[in-house]
Amino acid sequence: MATAERECIMVKKKSEIPSFRTDQEEQQFWNHHSFEEFADELEELDVMIQPTRTEQIALRLTKRDVDTLQEYAKQRGVGHTTLARSIVEQWVMRLRHKRGSGRPSRSSRAA
Repeated sequence: MATAERECIMVKKKSEIPSFRTDQEEQQFWNHHSFEEFADELEELDVMIQPTRTEQIALRLTKRDVDTLQEYAKQRGVGHTTLARSIVEQWVMRLRHKRGSGRPSRSSRAA
């Protein structure tokens, strides 16, 4: 009998994390599973959590610029406004880095 039990354990294979078609499908999966079941499949990521975006600006661009932005965004699989925001955020981050601080300078705070 011990041999049969050993065979079952050897045959049992750990399942992989499936691909999900919807957020609901993923939520249902994780409601019934623990990430610890898949510890060997997980990888550590280096991410920076940003605060919620609360400010909004309006930009006027030429039709040609918007068309180019939409075309490039489509190639990357994102919306053109998402791409534009990403470009501006990266540019602002470089400015902060050059200035050597994440805080506004005195002149920009006074404005």
